[in-house]
Amino acid sequence: MVRDIENKDNEMNPDFQNKFQNMSFSEKRTYVQEILKDVFNNSKIIETGMIGDIPIEKALKCVRNPAVHWRTLLYISEKLMRISPHYYRLCNMYGNMGCYNWGVDLYDVKESASFSSIKTRYNSLIAKLESMNLPHEFLKIMRVLPYQDLFCGLIFENKTDFFIQQINLRICKLYEVQDGLYNFVINLSAISANKVKAYPDYVIEAWNDFHNGNGTMWYEPPVDKQICIKMNFQWTYPFPMMIGVLKDIMDIDVYKNLKLQSARTDNYKAIMLTVPFSSNNVDTPTVSLETLMLYAELNKASLNDDIGILYTPSVSGEAISFKDSTNTTNNVSDAVDELYNSSGETRELFNGSSSGTAVTYSIENDAGFIYGVYRQFERWVNRYIKAKGGYNNTKFKFSFYLLDQTIFNRDTVSKRYKEACSLGATVVDKWMASIGMTPSKIQGSYMINKIFDFNNNFVPLSSSYNAASSESNGAGRPTAESQGEILSESGEATKDSDANKDR
Repeated sequence: MVRDIENKDNEMNPDFQNKFQNMSFSEKRTYVQEILKDVFNNSKIIETGMIGDIPIEKALKCVRNPAVHWRTLLYISEKLMRISPHYYRLCNMYGNMGCYNWGVDLYDVKESASFSSIKTRYNSLIAKLESMNLPHEFLKIMRVLPYQDLFCGLIFENKTDFFIQQINLRICKLYEVQDGLYNFVINLSAISANKVKAYPDYVIEAWNDFHNGNGTMWYEPPVDKQICIKMNFQWTYPFPMMIGVLKDIMDIDVYKNLKLQSARTDNYKAIMLTVPFSSNNVDTPTVSLETLMLYAELNKASLNDDIGILYTPSVSGEAISFKDSTNTTNNVSDAVDELYNSSGETRELFNGSSSGTAVTYSIENDAGFIYGVYRQFERWVNRYIKAKGGYNNTKFKFSFYLLDQTIFNRDTVSKRYKEACSLGATVVDKWMASIGMTPSKIQGSYMINKIFDFNNNFVPLSSSYNAASSESNGAGRPTAESQGEILSESGEATKDSDANKDR
């Protein structure tokens, strides 16, 4: 079937008829064929997908060989965070899952250790960790890891402030493993003169030494001035954890475009017009081609883009619809389901739950990735404590910890520690941490309560469940006898047996 379309340059104008009259028969036939194009050939079908300036074919090739093309994969992953809401939410589910409730344990305590010395150094350590605002800094790192896999940062700190500055992975590389964590080095030649002031003083000093010929191109920041966290620690190259769903994400886009194309086709109408032929002469129309083209131009001007005209020598004029009522498959929904299947995530997390148990176990499985990053955070903080000095000594040592707690299981973890406390386990500090109290806040809350005596000064309002009963009035509701009511047989039996005593 064909549609009456034409280039905008050939719209009706005073010279059109003269131009058409001067055409040869073959030119007129070609012109008519261009006008009577198929409806689908006139539509924009799916074009080759691009992610930024990377063709989808190249992107899939990079996924198959990540050790070589990891820089391209990081670029693609960052682009997907901006253009794909599904990819953004999948990555942010991991980035926002952590709670970062922390505390400090004491270990390797010798008998000769002084309690006052332990208390002094403990208070000094927790005050330092509190000033570092670790939950916020860890959250910044975790938001990057799911789609970049690797975070390299430099430490800015003084006596009152602390924060971590992320370093672009294009100017650094993994260098060594120390205390179970990666260390990185920075390419000083990749830092321009107008941007070097954005770096800490120790990097600026190394940059000046390099440009003065006194240092090397690759600079390794001090161990207490850098942090390197890698989600997929088993590989030495970055590999975003969700990059494997790239093809599924592109399929969703394809099916959405196909669904849109299908909707447009369903709304398309074609009007079939009969070309009159002579009843006396075979294959001889009663109107000339010039006349037919003239009326085609007039019809075209009065119809919108969703209505086409078909010319036929034998069929009577009628309207044709292209809507296919038999195709009820929702390919977009199927593609979204396949995306979550490929990612290993349960769709119920994002679109409602049909099985609470399945969702719970699926979340616990996902939380394993978060706990793995927790262990790296713990090792980094403990390495930082050792590098700083002044906290541990030969008689006792401190160990930083993060509870295995996420936004999905915070109540369960808190309940577990609370029950352990009720049975005499010495985990009060961990129970307090599970409800968001840091060691410094616990001490501060204790001091505030001691100063203001909340327990005695903030007396709850009296009500029936916390007010003491009066001996004169008795406990419970008024008796039927006191109300002048006649007791039933069961009431008399209860009174005689004194069954309601102390109720």
